[in-house]
Parts: sequence; structure tokens; C-alpha cells
Amino acid sequence: MAEEEPIIEDIPLQKISVFTPIIYVSIVIGALIVFSIFYRRKRIAKLQVMEPFFPPGLPKEIYLQLKDQDPKPDEKVLKAALIRRGAEAIRRLLKLRENNQYITLLYQKGSIGDEFFDRFKLALKIQELEIQELVQEAETYKQGWAPTFMPVCQEVTLNEALRRRVNAIEDRKEQLAKEWELYQEIEASITN
Repeated sequence: MAEEEPIIEDIPLQKISVFTPIIYVSIVIGALIVFSIFYRRKRIAKLQVMEPFFPPGLPKEIYLQLKDQDPKPDEKVLKAALIRRGAEAIRRLLKLRENNQYITLLYQKGSIGDEFFDRFKLALKIQELEIQELVQEAETYKQGWAPTFMPVCQEVTLNEALRRRVNAIEDRKEQLAKEWELYQEIEASITN
């Protein structure tokens, strides 16, 4: 058995221009750029019409109005307004982080839709940016104030939460006292 040699046919080679791959790459890159531009515009338009997760923050508006006033208020007033703004931002961030696990679980199970989940994620990012902005703003008042600023804001937030709980206990106490009086009157009328 003799080894068979492969038959090699002379296939004519076509010469292509050097510009052909360059044109191809430029068309592909151009198509990707156009797609990216339209996709980003669509995404931005979607984010602009998205309903915010929280209502506008009153402490933030008050702080910005105080800051932009023509006769500048005292620096202590601005710092107090900044602390109130920080306390509100921390309260919102805590609420979002507290619910993050549950909302993610509900989303994975399909109980909530994409729009709500996107709104939630956007609100979380906005609050994190708000905290960063507050830290930068605190640094403008006093260099190195940011490490003490955030704990002060957290303390204000926790004190407000405690105050709300105490007030709720007082309200509940009054309600139970009224119900007890009503119960006593009904029982007295039954026994008579």
C-alpha cells in the first residue's frame, strides 16, 4: 500500500485591500456607538419619568434655602439645618437597607415587578449619593468635621425614632384608658 499524497489544487487567491478590515471595524464600532447612544437616551428618559420612592425632603429644601439666602444666616443655623438634612437622609437610607433583603427576595420570587425594583435600587443609589454629598458639605464648614458629623446625624435619627415610639406609647395608653372606661361603663350597666 503506497501512501497517497494529498491532492493540492491551486486555488486562486483574491487580494483584498488594506482598507477593507479598517472599513469593517469602523462600521462595527460606529454601529455600537449609535446603539449605545440610543440605549442611554432611552434609559435616561425612563429614569426621568420614574416616580420617586420618597417624597421631596423638607430638611434638604430648608437647608438649600438657608444656604442661598442673600444675608447669610449664622453658621450655627446652617450647621443645624445640615444636621437635620443628614438625619433625614440617614433615616431614609436605614429604611431602604432594612427592606433591601425583603424586596430582593420578593423580586426573585416574582411578587414585585421590574419597575418597582428599579425604583427601589434607584432610591438606594440616590440616598448613598446624598450621604456622600452631606459629607462633602460638612467638610466645607470645618475641615475634619465629617467623622463626627455622621454620628451626630445618626444620634439625631435614633432620638427621633425613640421620640416617635414614646409618643405612640402615650397615644396607645390614652386609647386603652378610654376603652377601659367604656368597658367599665358597659359592665356597670349590665350589672344594674
